[in-house]
Amino acid sequence: MNNPLSDLATDTGRLLIDAEGLLFSAACAGELEIEWQEDQWTYSCDHLVARDVFQQATAGLCQLAPEHYPVIIIGGTRNFRYGLWGEYKANRKNKRKPAGYSSLLDWLEIHAASRGWGFARLTSVEGDDVLGLLADPSRGDIIASDDKDLLTVPGKLLRRGEILEISEKDADIKFLSQTLIGDSADGYPGCPKVGEKGAETLLNGVTSMQEGWQVVLAAFKKAGKNEHFALTMARCARILRPGEFDWESGSPILWNPPA
Repeated sequence: MNNPLSDLATDTGRLLIDAEGLLFSAACAGELEIEWQEDQWTYSCDHLVARDVFQQATAGLCQLAPEHYPVIIIGGTRNFRYGLWGEYKANRKNKRKPAGYSSLLDWLEIHAASRGWGFARLTSVEGDDVLGLLADPSRGDIIASDDKDLLTVPGKLLRRGEILEISEKDADIKFLSQTLIGDSADGYPGCPKVGEKGAETLLNGVTSMQEGWQVVLAAFKKAGKNEHFALTMARCARILRPGEFDWESGSPILWNPPA
């Protein structure tokens, strides 16, 4: 498998746009309920409206980072986490998507090309992972996403109109915290009886990934869960970073705790 991200090298920093979240919201804005006759209703989605809302959203992001090269980022419909945890995103299986949503996803590449923007898509990972794999803090890349999971990736994050600087230490602590808390939206439970406040207390004062992992492991063991369970939760929580993908096999390199 060739690295599709290698074609996106530029002389300037890149604005890596989390397109899936924006597109879903835009598609919902284009939804219509139609009563054809009494007691006969259907849903439809006006793609012209959806595209317009999406373009307005991306234009706003570009205004906040005008010197950066925009890149539209999406992932695949399935990813490696389904093989790690059987209940991963199981709660979303029956959730209805806006009509023609797959067509809107296909339009993204056409739209990016028409603007002279970059486009990147990987089929075996989520869009968040593509963002994490591509982001290069040394060149000033900015990830544009309101998804809290991107707080676990070091570098610049454009979130809710503000550009945040996330250090590697802060990203690591956030990742360990997410491992403990789990994610009800994504369907992995984390450590039993450890919520956001509990994770913050446990990780308070932690200065390294090695130390933090020992704290996390101790919490899982105290809750009656073994190391394999803890590692599975960590791998579900881990947003891939540069170097964590094997391009020959086309698969992610699963996270392992430091020695």
